Amino acid sequence: MPRRYLNLTPLPEALAAMRQAFPPGNHAETVPLREAVGRVTAEPVYAMRSVPEIDIAKFDGYAVKSRETRGAQDRRPLPLTECVRINTGEIIPPSFDAVIMIEDTWDEDGTIRIRKSAASGQHVRHAGEDIRAGELVLPNGHRVRPFDLGALATYGVTHLSVRSIRAGIVPTGSDLVPLGLPPAPGQTIETNTLMAEAYLSRMGATCRRYPIVPDDPDLIREALAEAVAENDLVILSAGSSAGTRDFSRDVVGTLGEIVFHGIAIRPGKPVLLAKVDGKPVLGMPGYPVAAQTILREIAGDLLSWWGLSPVPDEELVVRLSRRLASDPGYDEFVPVSIGRVAGTCYATPHPRGGGIQMAVVRANGYLHIPAVREGLEAGEEVHVRLTVPLSAIDRTIVCVGPRDPALAELGNCLSDAGYLLHCCNASTIGAVLALRANTCHAATVSLPETGTAWNDLVLRYLPDAELLRVQVARTELGIASARDLGPGDPKTLRFVNRPKGTAARVLFDAWLDRQGIEPATVTGYENEVRTHGAVAAAIGNGRADAGVCPARTAEEAGLRFTSIGYESCNLVIRRELVADERIANLVRAARSPGFRAFLRAAGRDRTDPEPPDGASRGALPA
Repeated sequence: MPRRYLNLTPLPEALAAMRQAFPPGNHAETVPLREAVGRVTAEPVYAMRSVPEIDIAKFDGYAVKSRETRGAQDRRPLPLTECVRINTGEIIPPSFDAVIMIEDTWDEDGTIRIRKSAASGQHVRHAGEDIRAGELVLPNGHRVRPFDLGALATYGVTHLSVRSIRAGIVPTGSDLVPLGLPPAPGQTIETNTLMAEAYLSRMGATCRRYPIVPDDPDLIREALAEAVAENDLVILSAGSSAGTRDFSRDVVGTLGEIVFHGIAIRPGKPVLLAKVDGKPVLGMPGYPVAAQTILREIAGDLLSWWGLSPVPDEELVVRLSRRLASDPGYDEFVPVSIGRVAGTCYATPHPRGGGIQMAVVRANGYLHIPAVREGLEAGEEVHVRLTVPLSAIDRTIVCVGPRDPALAELGNCLSDAGYLLHCCNASTIGAVLALRANTCHAATVSLPETGTAWNDLVLRYLPDAELLRVQVARTELGIASARDLGPGDPKTLRFVNRPKGTAARVLFDAWLDRQGIEPATVTGYENEVRTHGAVAAAIGNGRADAGVCPARTAEEAGLRFTSIGYESCNLVIRRELVADERIANLVRAARSPGFRAFLRAAGRDRTDPEPPDGASRGALPA
C-alpha cells in the first residue's frame, strides 16, 4: 500500500521536536593549533604567557632616563649624559624608562644630542600591554579564523579544545554509481553525500562517507547500525519517500524511534528524522535540490543547536521582480538571482523543483516563502539569503528570457572582466515584460527571422522605449526526422512540437502554411516538449517521427534535417542603461573576437551585421 503524507509536520514544529529530542552534548576534541582553523572552540581559551613579558622598545633609538631629558629644545639641544643604544623589541635596561627614536637624535663628536624631551614610558611596550597571562583570548563558541592562529601561538597556546561532531553519511540506492564511473541508462551518479560532506565539514563537523548501499533492507539496516555506532549524527541519503524501493523509514523504525516523517516544506517534503541509540538519523530525499534544502534548514540547524558555527551568509532586503505563487501551509525556498537595476535590487526567481540543480547553480541567493503566505507579490520587499559575498551583487548582470547555450559562453567571457552574468529562464514575452518593468538589465529575446517578429514580440509591449538590440547568435532551425521527408510525409508522420510563442513553433507554422497543410491535420501537433534536445530524444526513441530543432542538434543525433528558417538570440537593453559599466562590458563581450570564434565553431555566428528588421521603430541596432 502506498505511503501517504497525511500529517506533514510544520517546519517550526519539526525544528522544535528535533531540538527537544537531541539536546546539546559535550562533543569535543583537542587538536593542534595548525588544524584548528574553521573549528569552533569548545571552551574559553586563555593566554599562557604575557605579551610582552617585560618592558621592550617600540622603535630603534636610545633608552634614556626621562628626567634627564627635561629642557631639551630646538634652540637649545641637550646632550645625553646617560643613554643606551637600543633596537626595536629589545629589553629596556633597568633604571631607564623611555626611548627616543633614532631620527630624533644626532651624534656630535661622539656625544648624542636631542632637541625635545621624553616623557616617562615614551615608545616603551610595557609588560602585558597586549595581553597578560590568564587573560581571555577567545570565548567558548568562537569559530577560529586564520589570523587567530598567530595571536594564539604568540600567547603560548599550542592546542585547542574544539567542538567535534562526527557525521556519518550513508548513500542508498541500487541505481547509484560513485563519482568517476560513467552511469549506464537508468543509473545516477551519487552526489548528495558529496554535497553533505562539504556542507557539514564547512560547519566544523568531521564527516565520513560510507560506500553506496543497494536497495536491500537488510544491507541498509547493517550499514545504518555501523554508522550509528561510529558517529554522533547519521545522514541517510535517499529512500525516505514513498517509492517501492524506499526502505529507509521501515529500516529506521525497526532500529529506533521516528521523531517525524514528512515536513510541510518545499523542496524536501519526505524528510525523515529518527532516534537510534539516542543519536539522530536524518533521512534526506534523493532529489539534489531537496537534499540541499534539508542539509541547510534541518541538518545545519541541528549542528548549530549543538554548538557548531553556521555557514556564514548575508541577508539582503530586495524587491521581487514578479509574482510568486505558493501553496499555503508549506514553507517554500526559491532560488533567485539578485541584481541592482537603476539603483534598486531585484530578485528574479529561477524554476522550482527538487531535481533542477542548475537553478541553484545559476542563483546567487534564495528566499523563503512562509507557510502563512499564499505567494508573494511583484514589487514586494523580501528578505533574501545570499549564497555569494554581498560585494558580488553590484558586479551581477541579470538577463531574463529563453536560455540559449551561447549565453553561458558569453558569461564566461564576462567573468574575465570581473562581471557575473545571471540568466533567468522565461519566455520571450516574459523577458520583454521584465524589461518593461525595469527589473532586469537585459531581456534575452529569441526571435524567428521574419519581417514582423520584432514588432510583434517586442515593440508592441515597449512602444515608447528607446532600445539597444544586440544580436548574440543565429541558429538554423528545421525539421529533424529519421529519414528524408517526402512531399506527403508531413500528413502521415507523428510530430513532436515546441510550445506556442517559440521561434521553432512560429517557423513550423509558417512552413506548414507554405505547404498548404492545416496544423489540425498534423499528428502530434499538440504534443509539446520544452527543449530542442527533447525533440531529438523523442525521435531517437521512437515516440515521434519528426520535430523542429537546430541543425546541429539533428546532426549530433544522427537525424535528417530539412531547413525551415533561422532564429536569432538577441539581447535587448534599455538605452539609458548603456552607460552602466556592467552593460558596456556585456555589449563588449558579445562583440569580442573570442566570443564570435566560439559561435563560428558552433555554426551559430551571425551572417548579417544587422537583423532583417533591425531598423524597426524603437530599435538602435548594435
